[in-house]
Amino acid sequence: MDYKTLSVEIRNEVVILKLDFEKKLNSLSQLFFDEFIDVVEALHENKLAKVLIIRGTDKVFSAGGDLKEIGNASYEEAFLMCVRVQKSFSMLQSLKIPVIAALNGIVFGGGFELALHCDIRFCTHDTILKLPESELGLIPGAGGISILSRILSPADAAYYLFTGEQIPVDIAFQKGLIQRVCNSDDIYDQAFDFAQELCKKPAASLIAIKKVLYTNLYKDLNEGLNAEAMEFSSVLQISGRKMIEDFFKNKTNK
Repeated sequence: MDYKTLSVEIRNEVVILKLDFEKKLNSLSQLFFDEFIDVVEALHENKLAKVLIIRGTDKVFSAGGDLKEIGNASYEEAFLMCVRVQKSFSMLQSLKIPVIAALNGIVFGGGFELALHCDIRFCTHDTILKLPESELGLIPGAGGISILSRILSPADAAYYLFTGEQIPVDIAFQKGLIQRVCNSDDIYDQAFDFAQELCKKPAASLIAIKKVLYTNLYKDLNEGLNAEAMEFSSVLQISGRKMIEDFFKNKTNK
């Protein structure tokens, strides 16, 4: 099937889902989620695939949510939007097969949250990891708070969420946010080689490990995600809409 925002390649038993709309910085629009859901639902039925790799283009994984779609949303629309994004990303965790995020270039906002829902994350030395929502009067709404605070300490998560600063790659690696740091010219080869190694493992073992991992993670996560959706929808009305409008005005005036 032909998609407009992504592409899918199958190599041996590895499926490679590529965010492939670089002129829009691989932003996560509603069209993207239509196509993303279609691909992941098909993977739930696929008995041959053993590993999924999610990657971006050469210079950008994803700049995050589509601000033009977000900017005019009412509280109810924003809440439903958040819930849809959360459910879409959570489909990765309910997949039986391992999911590897291969991150290169820009990884902002919702793109970062997509990576957080993957099982394992590779990145390059030049990857820019950032949750900049506070700079736009918003908050992450799809796991940026709830999942990041389970990987980093709550204080570390608070620092990067409050400031919107880039998380340095060396710190991300030390804290377990990133599992392998690669050169820009071979990250996708390394991710594929690693995926092939996983394909050699007994599938039953990998399925069982993933099931137990997420059973433990989900003990409190759903409550946290619901809180994110409600607070995202509220701050969009309070400060986010005006700051998003100013953001686009400043871009136009430059």
